Amino acid sequence: MEIIEERREERIRRINLAERFVSSISDRLSPFTAIVIGSTVRGDFNRWSDVDVILVSDRFPDNPIERFKFIEDLLIPSIEPIPLRMTDIRRLVDKRAPVVRDMVKGVFIRDELHLRNILKEESAALENKMKERRLIEDWSPKI
Repeated sequence: MEIIEERREERIRRINLAERFVSSISDRLSPFTAIVIGSTVRGDFNRWSDVDVILVSDRFPDNPIERFKFIEDLLIPSIEPIPLRMTDIRRLVDKRAPVVRDMVKGVFIRDELHLRNILKEESAALENKMKERRLIEDWSPKI
């Protein structure tokens, strides 16, 4: 039980670190959404794992490289920011990118853009389409 408790405490420490980072950038990005994803959420992190934090804000520049420059003075060790704009989110949803599922299962630190509800709805719609497709494929005659 001791190891499990240590892992829980480490996960909490990592999420708290992400919360501090998000607080430090809030004035620059607001309104925005911040979601912890990856190994921190799944619990399969190790001592070298960083904390992946998706940041969604239309205050980010269009150019992805410029987005990092926009927040580089606020970066802290062990945090891996993933800066996105709402157009990126729409594109990821349209492409049915696996990261959308990661975001739905992620830890929302701040959600001023109400992405949690949007992503849950999109994810549920996608799941329904997948189920319908499987049912149609199961019932279609094999030639």
